[in-house]
Amino acid sequence: MSGKKTFGIALLTAGLAIGPAAAADLWLHLKVDGGRHGEQAEINLPLSMMESFAPMLQGKVRGGSRIRLRDRDYDVDELRRIWRQLEDGPDATYVTVNDPDSKVKIAKRGGYLVMTALDRGRDGHDGDNVEARIPVSVVGALLSSSGDELDVGAALRELVRYGEGELMTVVSDEETVRIWIDAVAER
Repeated sequence: MSGKKTFGIALLTAGLAIGPAAAADLWLHLKVDGGRHGEQAEINLPLSMMESFAPMLQGKVRGGSRIRLRDRDYDVDELRRIWRQLEDGPDATYVTVNDPDSKVKIAKRGGYLVMTALDRGRDGHDGDNVEARIPVSVVGALLSSSGDELDVGAALRELVRYGEGELMTVVSDEETVRIWIDAVAER
């Protein structure tokens, strides 16, 4: 076998191995600190395991999938149409809602869909503070199927391709929740 052919086969084999190896190397972490109550919970799941469960999840997120935002329901087809416009648009803040109880912003920044929500709480005390950062390509993959179906498998594969990073942080008087991906099995 010629050197070029051997080199080509080696590159092809390495390229095929990169996807599964990357999934095997990355972990999704969820950490909840109970704040003043002291409860704690940690979940550490390899993304490769989550990918194997994607076909089972697929049946759970189809048929009547709707998302409720500010007193209006959106089905997956409507979200997909809105997403196409947002995905092709420039980095900007697209939605800002200020009311006496909360402030919500949805923006696209640096390859991420960024959602922030501040609940002003009761009696002027700070309430929940939520920040979610989801890679734009992951949202696109989730909405890549047709009809009222979300493609969880495609979203997980894209999350693996995207790699390490912070996904969501929730801070409140009661607890702190953090969701992130990295290559460390336990924290």
